[in-house]
Amino acid sequence: MYISEDDQFIPDNWIPRSPALIRLTGKSPLNAEPPLTQLFDAGLITPTRLHYVRNHGEVPKLNWETHTLSVFSQPADILPNSRDFTMDELAELSSVCIPVTIACDGNRRKEVNLIKKSKGYGWGAGATSCVYWKGLLLRDLLLSCGAPESPPPGKRWYVHYEGADQCSSGPYGTSIPYMYAMDKTNDVMLAYEMNGRVLHPDHGYPLRSIIPGFVGGRAVKWLKKLWVSEEESKNWYHIWDNRVLPSFVTEQDSLLAKVFYHHPSTACYEQILNSVICHPAHGEEVTADQDTYKIQGYAYAGGGTEITKMEVSLDEGLTWKYCFRRFPGAPLRHGRKYWTWMHWYCDVKIEDVMAAKEIRCRAWDVSKNTQPDHITWNLSGMMNNSVFAVKSTMVRDKESGKLVQRWKHPTVPLSDDGWMKPSPEEQARIEAEAKASELGDGDKQFTIEEVAKHASKDDCWIVINNKVYDVTSVLSWHPGGANAILPHAGKCHTETTLEYSSIHDDYANQKRDECYIGTLTKKGIELMKGRLSDAEVQASDILSDRYDNWASCYRSWCPVTLIQRDELSYDTRRYVFEMPPGKDGKPGKLGLPIGNHVIIGAHFRDQMVTRPYTPTRPILASEDDGTFELVVKTYFPDEKGKFPPGGTIGNYLDCIKIGEQIDAKGPMGEIVYLGKGKFTVDGKEFNFSKINLLAGGSGITPHYQLIHAIVEDESDDTRLKLINCNNSEDDMLLYKELNGLVEKSKGQFEMWNVLSHPKDEDEWKKHGGSGHFDEKIMKENMFEPAGNTAVFVCGPPGLVEKAGRPNLEKWGFKDAETMFGW
Repeated sequence: MYISEDDQFIPDNWIPRSPALIRLTGKSPLNAEPPLTQLFDAGLITPTRLHYVRNHGEVPKLNWETHTLSVFSQPADILPNSRDFTMDELAELSSVCIPVTIACDGNRRKEVNLIKKSKGYGWGAGATSCVYWKGLLLRDLLLSCGAPESPPPGKRWYVHYEGADQCSSGPYGTSIPYMYAMDKTNDVMLAYEMNGRVLHPDHGYPLRSIIPGFVGGRAVKWLKKLWVSEEESKNWYHIWDNRVLPSFVTEQDSLLAKVFYHHPSTACYEQILNSVICHPAHGEEVTADQDTYKIQGYAYAGGGTEITKMEVSLDEGLTWKYCFRRFPGAPLRHGRKYWTWMHWYCDVKIEDVMAAKEIRCRAWDVSKNTQPDHITWNLSGMMNNSVFAVKSTMVRDKESGKLVQRWKHPTVPLSDDGWMKPSPEEQARIEAEAKASELGDGDKQFTIEEVAKHASKDDCWIVINNKVYDVTSVLSWHPGGANAILPHAGKCHTETTLEYSSIHDDYANQKRDECYIGTLTKKGIELMKGRLSDAEVQASDILSDRYDNWASCYRSWCPVTLIQRDELSYDTRRYVFEMPPGKDGKPGKLGLPIGNHVIIGAHFRDQMVTRPYTPTRPILASEDDGTFELVVKTYFPDEKGKFPPGGTIGNYLDCIKIGEQIDAKGPMGEIVYLGKGKFTVDGKEFNFSKINLLAGGSGITPHYQLIHAIVEDESDDTRLKLINCNNSEDDMLLYKELNGLVEKSKGQFEMWNVLSHPKDEDEWKKHGGSGHFDEKIMKENMFEPAGNTAVFVCGPPGLVEKAGRPNLEKWGFKDAETMFGW
């Protein structure tokens, strides 16, 4: 897991997440599922990184040490010992640790949406997971507060849950029957661990409810309040979410819909019986050069019901083959309850597979119930458990020329590549929407620059299908919250259209059209198309082999661990960080090109602060041992406690402890040294035989990388001269190391030090210079701007802009041709 660069500017910018997760609703809030094949192949217990995520708003920042759970009742006499519990107090109570499968009510909703668009976005078949949850039984907690085993005769009580999240319609909450919670065989839990660790933030840290056998929508994360009441929950999400309405209810805002949303018969509690084929995977090609093929998948049921039989059919349901079942260890609870999914498989003769046009699967529970053959559409698109089918086609392999069998799943998240296609009714709706998105000739037109000016909560424009919408008024009531829209404010890219189309329905389109104000200019549309091409190229680069060995990859944050801190002076430190393991499990390699930087990021309550640093080790590939070093000069707060500009990350590094982690990513920088005088600058190649280096303060580090690389390479005869400018002896970074390179180079590398305020001016005149950088010092200690000679500059503005560049240009160096800035 790491923190994606795309998440920097959203409220969840502090949460590491797996890049494998397929984000279905944009950046915030996160709603994502893993690729189905990865989910299944990971095994019966799902790794935390692959657990699907369903968030209704931004993830609240909570701490174990300060978080409390308020337990009470209405009326108060139901729980006479009501009080607030700390996390430590909850963890001291008797606990259980059991595997439990949770599945979203909307799992497989995309299949429903292809019949007719429902009110929900298109989950594939990966919105389910099974992990070990550890926590206390809710029953035990209620009994400790004086709760009775059951309500008085004739009374119904409900247990209410409410989270600490702030969603667009208030905190997420729901309720379940009191008697269900008090039944010791139902294992209703308050969990604080998953898979042996504290909860991941996306999954409810530090406390959440787990209701085995229930739909995911009844399990509340970031649990803050728990109470017992004589009434069912009136929380917005309890009423308007997690329900299946009759199929004849088609309008969300109709009076009929309101009646059914409030009717208890439509609420989803127990999970539904379901099964899915995972192998053949979508796009998998099967050949006849094997004796058998193993058809595999998962299945789950609700309410603790055992799945007693799994079957597959290769002849469109005429005959069925029996499958073997695999459960996690010790799946049985209380002699009759099964809380986990199971994996199943069936070995089939390869000739039977090659002859099949379709493979279906279906599950049977202990009551001999099975799955329906067809989807029953409903307004929320929930609880689809129709028979799952994959279909095949014969294609010719490009390399061998042989015919192979390629399989397709009904749907694929964020893709139309599945075998299911929109129904005629849905296709008509799509075409009508496309026609409505056509630009009008008389509409007002806006440039990309004009749109970019409207990127705040008080003035928010977005672009969908090349049309411009002023959605400022929508931010206050949008179901996904303002944070779902703001990342797109003022931006012109195709991502907005893609994310919008994957989520919204006709009602949303009506509200959107009320905000229409005009279109992009033709030039703006062309530029936006160009941005898509750039994004595709960049995405291809990220996935290419040249990044595969980098634990710190191009656009992604990864945690690095501080393992050593050395105090070089009162305000200068050397930090040694350990990289996380690479993809192969071996120590991660920095793999940083010479001349590039890593970016360090720190997450604060209101923003993420970043700062590039040039590592002083490793520089050569032979030095890359899974760690890297930064030499950082820290500008401490002055006597008034204020930070000078640019001092935030330096001060933060000085505070973190050995063993703590901080986020890093790389590489960053336009200049790369390829060896033997060859550079690339912004993709353009240069060759120099003589190089001047002008450095000031901490700007020495990129120069040091270059000097080290050249001097340590016996085959590199590039000559170097460095003018190193500082205030005093205490400000000189890497002085000992640079002197060592001067001696080792035997005249190839020369250095001249300039100190504006030396402690001993006479002594420094013997070893270097004193005063300020000027034309005289430059001409006495640099190569002339003739032939293959260049100068590289890095330092504070006072050195670079006021003295460096003007004098260098006056002497004859040309910017971006023979003069460059790191």
